[in-house]
Amino acid sequence: MPSPYRDLLDVSSEFTTPELLSHLIVDRFPERTVVTASLKAPSLVVLRMVADINPATPVIFCIRGVQFPESLEFRQRITDLLQLENVTLTSAPEITPIAGDRDHAEQMWVEGPEGLGRSFEKVHLNDSLADFDCWISAVYHVARKAESKNRVDVEGRLIRVDPLLNWSKDDIRDFMKARAMPYHPRVAKIEKPKPTAPPGSVPDYHY
Repeated sequence: MPSPYRDLLDVSSEFTTPELLSHLIVDRFPERTVVTASLKAPSLVVLRMVADINPATPVIFCIRGVQFPESLEFRQRITDLLQLENVTLTSAPEITPIAGDRDHAEQMWVEGPEGLGRSFEKVHLNDSLADFDCWISAVYHVARKAESKNRVDVEGRLIRVDPLLNWSKDDIRDFMKARAMPYHPRVAKIEKPKPTAPPGSVPDYHY
């Protein structure tokens, strides 16, 4: 890690997930922390915690391809429920890294037009992340890399955080139930992963 943040890895290992997020948002990077999210349950868990800490924290919902009508309605429902005050959506390609940095992107399943199938794409975030120092990466469309061991890491000039690195599916379900968090309407419409799907990809609809 760069020297200014060398202690962050050790400090973060002592925190629960809400404590880590509070440390980043309130203490370490006030007004310099951003969250990227989807509408999947793990994203909703992170957004619930972030909203409890500071609902004005910038949140970027990552979208590409076709958006289901249910997704448009559900995103607004979550925004209202959590009283999120600073929500934006990805739009432009953002494929060019800013000077002195590297490419930053989330990996997502993307629906094709008129039900023509899905593709697996990167959603580049270089412009969206340009004004921030700490990136809470919470899209969770794909499984974590096997070598991922730390919730806090360095990616280019940014501190990139995977807050749910050590959470199981049961942990996520228990949190959703305890906080009475709703699931996306399409969560029950599971389909089998396509034979060409990347290893570890999530076998369900994009939302």
